[in-house]
Amino acid sequence: MNTTLILLIVLTVVRLWIALQLFLTARKSKLDNLYWLAGLFALAVYSLFTPISGSPLGSYWVFHLGFMAGHLCLAMFIHTTFYRGRKSPIAIVIGLIALAFFVDIYALSVNDLNLAGIISMVGLVNWMWHLVVTRSAYTTIAAESTVENWVKARYRLMIVYIIMIIFSSIQVVLSSTNLSSSVPSFFLPISILLIIGSIILQYLVWVMPESFRLWLNREQQARPTQEEQRPLSVLDVFGAAMTAGTSLKSMACLYAIRSTASKRIGSENSDVIQKYLSEMTYAEWEAILQHSELRRILINSGADEATVTKAIENARQALVEKQSLLTLGAR
Repeated sequence: MNTTLILLIVLTVVRLWIALQLFLTARKSKLDNLYWLAGLFALAVYSLFTPISGSPLGSYWVFHLGFMAGHLCLAMFIHTTFYRGRKSPIAIVIGLIALAFFVDIYALSVNDLNLAGIISMVGLVNWMWHLVVTRSAYTTIAAESTVENWVKARYRLMIVYIIMIIFSSIQVVLSSTNLSSSVPSFFLPISILLIIGSIILQYLVWVMPESFRLWLNREQQARPTQEEQRPLSVLDVFGAAMTAGTSLKSMACLYAIRSTASKRIGSENSDVIQKYLSEMTYAEWEAILQHSELRRILINSGADEATVTKAIENARQALVEKQSLLTLGAR
């Protein structure tokens, strides 16, 4: 068994472990978009079929089909995580993946490996799309004190590993086409190091060991009481949004949200409410913000109709803009 195959096996095992953790998080926190990401990592088994010299598993067909399926999962993860409530280019991306799939089938059937190598560009486009939306999402929360440091760090680490994957993908595209003769030999070991580094960062981002999370949060100001600890910082974000440009106080907004959640689930137990808030999906947050109880409580606190309407609209806009916190803030 050659060294390259051993490395592929080790990296595949790591990615399968990440897939398992993502699947468990998705089920626990009711985050359906994480299932797509778990699928991306689970499909990493296709890398074991990389047609390399000395590999007993080498298969162009399995490798290329797994590659396509993985990028379909990546595209759906981007779409369901960063574009809830607004249009996305998902139809175009899926169209490109489908086109590349049929071109790939034809290329493999006629044994045109150069043409088959061109489909690697689909992966490059997908990762560049991921970089753009991740950087945009990070920009919206980078300066906000209401978002915990470990969540911000998760975005930054994502950006780094995506860039690493993009550079390694460029090397794959060049090496898989007629341009391969112009690629310097030292690009391959660099690409391998980038792949290894990106998988290490993916482990830190998506498995997020508790010791690592606490280290990232080491400078975070401690919250005064356990009761005020709010999951994922999403509640803080909504509270800050509702006070922007209004006369409302953050405490009143947070109380209104918690009370509305209490009425929605039919319980006044603080622990039950806290658990519900920590597991709420995008649709459930949207339902809370549209609930008549939220408006009633805010008006009873002394705010007028116009102020309450603006506050709720601010919160709904924040939900659309920063809903990726529901995924990227999950542990």
